[in-house]
Amino acid sequence: MSNLENLTQRIIDDAKTKADEIKTNADKKAQAIVTSRVREANDRKVKILEKAEQEAAMMKERVISSAELKIRDQKLVIKHAVLDKVFQTVKDELLALDDKTYLSFVENLLKELHYSKDAVLNVPKGKKKVLEGISSKIKIEEDESLGSGFMIIDKDIIYNYDFNSFVDEIRGEVESLIVEKLF
Repeated sequence: MSNLENLTQRIIDDAKTKADEIKTNADKKAQAIVTSRVREANDRKVKILEKAEQEAAMMKERVISSAELKIRDQKLVIKHAVLDKVFQTVKDELLALDDKTYLSFVENLLKELHYSKDAVLNVPKGKKKVLEGISSKIKIEEDESLGSGFMIIDKDIIYNYDFNSFVDEIRGEVESLIVEKLF
């Protein structure tokens, strides 16, 4: 039986060797699969991190751009407020003209304008007496609807020198120049 035992032992040894080979091959394949999966996971991780960095950079740019726009808008609001205040101050000062200055203002403008002998100078209530000295040159009437300045009505032509309208018209013409100089 010794041959039988030897044969059995050999079969068992061959089976162990074959099992060890199969196990070694399986371990190598398992290790290759794990290595491959780890490499794939690392590649995905790198791509995800790169994408996250790009998105973060884009978000940063958007936030900076948005902040710059807000600052620019705030500056524009402040500039506009300053201009509003300046022109309102001009209007207030014109409304507060003393009688002598008002008379001089009207006289100077009347010298520059060309109007007929039928023209009428409309002035705010209470200003007719101030202009008595020029009443020989043009007919003067008080107009309660006129808040400031004066108007000349000459047939179909109306020269409107109401201070609010006058300042608003000048503002349209000089505002860009003022912004250029001040800001």
